[in-house]
Amino acid sequence: MCYLFYFSFRKDATFLCSPSFIYMKMEETNAHLIEGCRRGNRTAQLALYKQYAGRLYVACLRIVGNTSEAEEAMQDAFLKIFTRLDQYQDGQCFEAWMHRIAVHTAIDYVRRQTPDWEELSDNYTEPDDDGPDEEEIRYSVAQVKEACKKLPAGYRVILSLYLFEGYDMEEIASILKIQPPSVRSQYLRAKRKLLDIIAANKENG
Repeated sequence: MCYLFYFSFRKDATFLCSPSFIYMKMEETNAHLIEGCRRGNRTAQLALYKQYAGRLYVACLRIVGNTSEAEEAMQDAFLKIFTRLDQYQDGQCFEAWMHRIAVHTAIDYVRRQTPDWEELSDNYTEPDDDGPDEEEIRYSVAQVKEACKKLPAGYRVILSLYLFEGYDMEEIASILKIQPPSVRSQYLRAKRKLLDIIAANKENG
């Protein structure tokens, strides 16, 4: 009897620790907080902010490239989130919905404050080759992040969206309002530039 109970407990414990169960509980918590925020409840707003501020800040930082503007972009993103909660559709992944708002907000900051934003135009043609194969590139995350800080803003945005934020080429095209072939072209150019920076860092380091 005790053995059967123990086996059942272990089975339940595995379920309670499974990603699907954790996601379900998070969405239940989110639903409660969303409803409170929609009613203007300050406690719910603060709880939502504390739960997600860190992750949204990191997403903004990867795109804008410096801490002060990342903080501003994150704060601005939360203002938009709180004022647009009526646009959120129940059943969507709430964190993904917020993340997209933060990404758009950070990109707007780059557009306003960076003169080399024209690199994200639709005018690029496909490079003659694809550059180094992904399998040939073996660098640490720290090396890539450090090199990204030295990229022109347009290249940094493309690489951040693809490498760190997990968007595919079609999604990036939608976010930046350019054609997918242009996204791929600029991604390849950005990757080449990134590898040049990493190589220079290794020579100087």
